[in-house]
Amino acid sequence: MTFQVGDILSVELFAHTRHFLVYIGNGKIVEWGPWDGMSWMGGKGHVFTKELFKSGSEYKSLGSDGELKGITLEQRTGAVESLINQRIREMTTGIDYHLGHRNCEHFAYYVTGYTGYSKQSVSHMFTDHDPFTSNPMIQNIRELKDELLRSSHCGVVGLSRGDFKDSTLVGKLNDGHYVYHYSHPLGGQHLYVTTIPKSQSFESSYDSVLLAYYGAFIGRGEILSIVRKVRGC
Repeated sequence: MTFQVGDILSVELFAHTRHFLVYIGNGKIVEWGPWDGMSWMGGKGHVFTKELFKSGSEYKSLGSDGELKGITLEQRTGAVESLINQRIREMTTGIDYHLGHRNCEHFAYYVTGYTGYSKQSVSHMFTDHDPFTSNPMIQNIRELKDELLRSSHCGVVGLSRGDFKDSTLVGKLNDGHYVYHYSHPLGGQHLYVTTIPKSQSFESSYDSVLLAYYGAFIGRGEILSIVRKVRGC
């Protein structure tokens, strides 16, 4: 297949995950550094330009295991190189977490002119597609409360209907409570606990919220570590 400038490409990474790339012409791609967990990321040091390998009539990508990987065309965007470069400049300042923001998939869509998003971040963290799922460390609401109280940068947050609507289900505790997570675009992470799932009735779920907590900018890692404990990943 012949790639065009602005094409969003992907290669298999591991388990259910894929690494996203943007083709910029002449056998080259630009990418955000591969996913490496919940570490701090940010700045230009995590944007790379690389050459693809020609294998016969097709391009392939060299994986970290030294194997040549097949490349999948995810979307033909028609984005021009000037837009891609402008968007890269916009997003390579500051620091943020991988979760739903500034990972390889978010990067690929954002720099080609779309609103950045990452479907596989949600799958990886909050659904059974997570390849690292094990038994969760937090089993009930009492354990969750204790964990939140121990978090030095967490506190009660006002319940916003819009934020709660955009939150993602983390999981169901053994005592029947539902835990939701929201990554706020202005910074910080929100955690909500309900007795009724949003899938049953948004209004009833909103009215049943028992806990609404946030992690401040410095302490977002604490909320995210709680999410991982609830999910068991």
